[in-house]
Amino acid sequence: METDTFSGKIFAAIMALSGFHAYAAILAVLFACGLGVPIPEDITLFAAGFLAYKGRITLVGALIVGLLGVLVGDTFMYLIGRNFGRRVFGWPMFRRMFTPDRIRMAEEKIHNNARIICFTSRFAPGLRAPVYITSGILRVPFTTFILMDGLAALISVPVWVLLAYYLGDKVEMLLGIAKNAKIGFAILLLLLVGVYIVRKIRKRRIERGAV
Repeated sequence: METDTFSGKIFAAIMALSGFHAYAAILAVLFACGLGVPIPEDITLFAAGFLAYKGRITLVGALIVGLLGVLVGDTFMYLIGRNFGRRVFGWPMFRRMFTPDRIRMAEEKIHNNARIICFTSRFAPGLRAPVYITSGILRVPFTTFILMDGLAALISVPVWVLLAYYLGDKVEMLLGIAKNAKIGFAILLLLLVGVYIVRKIRKRRIERGAV
């Protein structure tokens, strides 16, 4: 992997660690990703899987710290929104991230389909933080939020970690897979939303017919 890129530097920094320090770094970077910091989450999870492949951490440890890191970051954003409300949109650290368009889009989607949006947002980095913090502001039940986000994390996290673990030194191939997987996740996201909308429309038509 080219280390002159931002992703390459993150990968190289994590790969220089082992044991407790590696776990701590992975957890910290994933937490930062959850806060909306522009660090590629997939590269961090790749690094966790690659460290497990090298024997510097365990595979089970890589999966656990990966899941814990993304869920803690996501939950923190939800709790910020729930406790501080719309004031957070004006905070300097969030002002650039939460553009009026993103806020409006997140609110509209969450109002109509909280469960499916909390699930699919994990696969949409640009909307993830705005959706999660808006979920807190709109008082989406925490059980709904954590269940949907957790289910999505159980899909996304093992994919990146296991790819790195089983493909080993084929780092360049991993990057290609990451790019293609992002496209695949985007397509999956659209399909899920489309299926959900179609089912909802049919349900309404059946209800109207029954009346």
